[in-house]
Amino acid sequence: MSKLRQEKKTMTSTCPIYELSSSLEDSCGDPQLQRLLETTWSERHDAGIGFRYHLNIERERVAEGKFGFLILLNRQRLTERRQPYVFLLDAPFDASRFNFTRVDPAEIQLELFCPYPATVLINNSPVTVYHSLVVPDRQGAHSQLLTPEGIRVPFELLLRLPDRRYRIGYNSPGAQASVNHLHLHLLRIDTDLYVQRTELLPVRGMPLLYRLPDHLPAQGYCYVLRDPSRDLERVCSGLKTLLDTLLERKMAHNLFWTWQHLREGVEIRAFVFPRSKQCINKAACSFNAAFLELCGFVSVGEANDFERLTEDAIVEALREAQGDVYQALSDLFPIVTAE
Repeated sequence: MSKLRQEKKTMTSTCPIYELSSSLEDSCGDPQLQRLLETTWSERHDAGIGFRYHLNIERERVAEGKFGFLILLNRQRLTERRQPYVFLLDAPFDASRFNFTRVDPAEIQLELFCPYPATVLINNSPVTVYHSLVVPDRQGAHSQLLTPEGIRVPFELLLRLPDRRYRIGYNSPGAQASVNHLHLHLLRIDTDLYVQRTELLPVRGMPLLYRLPDHLPAQGYCYVLRDPSRDLERVCSGLKTLLDTLLERKMAHNLFWTWQHLREGVEIRAFVFPRSKQCINKAACSFNAAFLELCGFVSVGEANDFERLTEDAIVEALREAQGDVYQALSDLFPIVTAE
């Protein structure tokens, strides 16, 4: 048996099962959880097991301007990743198409209970180091629409990971999701993004819900979690109600969970970026307007895009992708403005 097959067999047979603590009071996080996530990812990446390429960020730069877009060149993600297939917001789960019950067992990093079952898989076409997929209730055959468990799992993970650089993102059908099986992206980003430092405008009559100011590149709403033991249930319930409203209006959406500050946990911001029109994801391309790009992190697959993309061009692409979300939802979410 070859060394590669031996390593693969070992990783398949030793996938850890990890139960998260039921307590949200420990501000120090869970170092063992982070160690497991990072070692299981690194072992597979270094051995070339499951990955379509070895992660290689060829170049990176910060675009000139006031928002500080981080632009990275990763050509292999464009050429080597699995091609997305076409589906829109109301598409049911289709067992005949690729889904995460079909992955090679060697791609499974962890089976989590938090308190809901979730599987952590390598993302075989990574954007950053430790880029993984979190699949709530993997055997449950859920389409790519967030369930209550899918809304809560990101908070459970971020609250327990000691490293505040970890973020979690989600693309709905019609908003650059590429597989119609419920999953979220867990990845480490080593720099602040504009959505972390921006001011937020409170939405009248809706505690813990805020709106992004008009001058920002993206339009969106944000639930802020400052006291998990007191407010986590309210925040998750509020997010579910907001997403249900978007689904009723057939509005696709992207979500992003992040700590406000990387050095110390002050609050978790859960952003929702609605889209006034759905997009049909026909093929992988160099620049997509998905959750990462909306938040200020732009991974491109062509050298020309890396060289030529400007802040103005990125902002124009994001606004074109979203449309006028605030106008579409103005009957629901009035804004408290400063006097």
